[in-house]
Amino acid sequence: MDVNNLQRTPSYSYRVDADRIKQRLQQADKNSVSNQRQSDSVDISEEGRNALREKVSAIGRLGQGEDIGKLSSMNSGIYGMMNDFEKIMSELGGGAVSNDLVSKDYSQESVDALKTKFEKEEGTKTDTFDSYVNKMVSAYQLMKDRIEEKYAASDRQKEYYTAEDGSTQELTKEKELEMLDNAYETHSKLMATSTQIWSELKDFKVQINYHSSKSETEKATAKNQNTGIKEQAYNAFMSAINKENSGMLKQQTGSLNHVRLNLGISSSERNVLNSVWDYYANLKH
Repeated sequence: MDVNNLQRTPSYSYRVDADRIKQRLQQADKNSVSNQRQSDSVDISEEGRNALREKVSAIGRLGQGEDIGKLSSMNSGIYGMMNDFEKIMSELGGGAVSNDLVSKDYSQESVDALKTKFEKEEGTKTDTFDSYVNKMVSAYQLMKDRIEEKYAASDRQKEYYTAEDGSTQELTKEKELEMLDNAYETHSKLMATSTQIWSELKDFKVQINYHSSKSETEKATAKNQNTGIKEQAYNAFMSAINKENSGMLKQQTGSLNHVRLNLGISSSERNVLNSVWDYYANLKH
């Protein structure tokens, strides 16, 4: 309603008899209670009374301006954490991120500082899989460090997030670390599947170049190898996030592109993964 369009009315001065009004209200209240007792009765359990007292108490605290926490920038739960992780990975890979990171816990300065350790290299791409694993571990550790720092701060405010069931729950350190682990694993599954697809495309490309045909047995063997590559890539990603590897990356002062972490796979499996990624990376360029 636009109060400016209302017609102005003349103002009057009244003398309020507060005592008289108070007496009328008390009498009206007594009459209401008396009539209610005669017509109906409501029994409230002890549990209900306690809940009512707690609600009234909470309303009182709100009225007093008490700081009861805030809805976290990570309010969308695992999806917010995944969005952060994906955007940091895009930044490390030289991608353009138009909008800010979802969470303000990860400053652009910290991401830029990490990005300088993964500068693009001219010429033929090599150890591309190793380099990507290093980026994943670095992004994971950056986010984990910020979570640790936030919950170690003495002036930290309570934060809340929207759970999958739609309820609002308090955000804890354990919950954020769980969200980060889930985000990392989701990305690992995606990239493991991509590795399998690139491996199949690489094999298909070779067939075209050499005009060779394969028997059904050979095709089945190649398919099994590609499926094995997916599992190897996934296991390598998941094995990469340990204290030993994180410490190794932190100690490096120069480029992190060719640091070889302990990925829990054999040298031959590692060479195959790098060959697939190198082939795809050089094909794009």
